Amino acid sequence: MKIFLKRLEKHPLGALYGTLLGIIAFSAAVPMFASGMYDAGAIDLAMAGILIAFMLRKFIVSFRRESDFIEKCIAWVILIIVNILALLPTQEFPGSLSTAVAFSLLICAFVLYFSGSLIAAICVAPTVWCCVFMPYHEEFMLMLSFPLRVSATVLSAGILKLCGIGVVYSGTSLTLPGLNIAITDACSGINQLDAFILIACIAVQILHKKTFWKVLHFAFIIPSIIAGNALRIVLTVLLYNWLGESVLQNTWHTGLGYVQIILALAIFLLFGKMFQIEKALAKEEQE
Repeated sequence: MKIFLKRLEKHPLGALYGTLLGIIAFSAAVPMFASGMYDAGAIDLAMAGILIAFMLRKFIVSFRRESDFIEKCIAWVILIIVNILALLPTQEFPGSLSTAVAFSLLICAFVLYFSGSLIAAICVAPTVWCCVFMPYHEEFMLMLSFPLRVSATVLSAGILKLCGIGVVYSGTSLTLPGLNIAITDACSGINQLDAFILIACIAVQILHKKTFWKVLHFAFIIPSIIAGNALRIVLTVLLYNWLGESVLQNTWHTGLGYVQIILALAIFLLFGKMFQIEKALAKEEQE
């Protein structure tokens, strides 16, 4: 602990940034707990803690550098943008999102002015998560649900056609001989997105050292969830053809939901493995 505090002296404002974001994250999680969203609130809070910890780790291993004139000018420009956003209507979502974005930019401008562009860049991810995503968790989930369902429907229909199974899709519904499947919000993978983001964040930190590869791998979260859901739908259809309607019952449906998570995680880790191979090949070419 003493070593950590000593190193944090390189960026004395780091403790302030971390404390501020921690308070914001906790304040955003309280309404989620109050409404019964215990899992989502706990996962979002854990994710906020991890992002803040990663931010502070960067603080203690980097050297403090005062912001230059250009960085201070950019900070003032951001403050002007904050004032403009603060004047926008905030009655309902997504209009009220402008307030959250303005508050995030205010924090980033503060960090940029007093600690420079490097530290400001490090603060972006935890700031956006704590100030934008967490307060509007349910709204963002609803916004993502439909695109996830449509994408999984189209992909699963394509795979079924390749398997020689006649299928017609419309919106988020599949029509097969003797079977109609509707992909609902609960089946979109949206309920597992929070946990998946948390696992993915930890995985990219373990698998990659450079920020570029971490960001690139992290971007494959949504494609992995869509692919996992599509494979679950295909597996459901195949099992229905083999075993009958019992596959559509609660036990099977729940079990296939867990299979979806495992498939999505496996696909995500496979992308990471591909990036590691690409890095190895690039290193060999340089040598």
